[in-house]
Amino acid sequence: AAAAGLPGCGWTPLYADLETGPADAELRAIKVSPIPERIGQRLALGLRDSLNPDGAPTPQRYRLDVLLTTARADLGIQSTGLGSRGKLDAYATVILRDIKTNAAPLTMTSHVAESFDIVANEYASLVAEDDARTRAAEELRRDIMTRLTLFFQRRAAEGGPKPP
Repeated sequence: AAAAGLPGCGWTPLYADLETGPADAELRAIKVSPIPERIGQRLALGLRDSLNPDGAPTPQRYRLDVLLTTARADLGIQSTGLGSRGKLDAYATVILRDIKTNAAPLTMTSHVAESFDIVANEYASLVAEDDARTRAAEELRRDIMTRLTLFFQRRAAEGGPKPP
């Protein structure tokens, strides 16, 4: 109700009436290309679920290509020379392509950094690093979804191409 009182200023909530808003049909029409490695699989699955939450069949107009790279570094170094804290950087270069024309109306990059503990128990350290990868995939998914939604909302507001 409070948001309804602000139409004159041009502000609209990002997720207001998303399912009936201008971005929804466009988001549902995006096919996510496979992304290599486990973190990429997590990101691709998360994006697919977010783009089309109910899984309804929708004609695909766009392809989302994601180049995902990760870098791991030890931050805290113990007197033994072993790391005590790790950092995982994940970088995603995202290209939205029109399937028919192969034009790229949107290209973006996203970066997240997650940290994790490195402990004497190797299994615990592996689990902590895997958890950092899961968190990184989720943060990248949120950033990509927000930016895709904003792109389609702006394009609709400017009178850009409409879904068929």
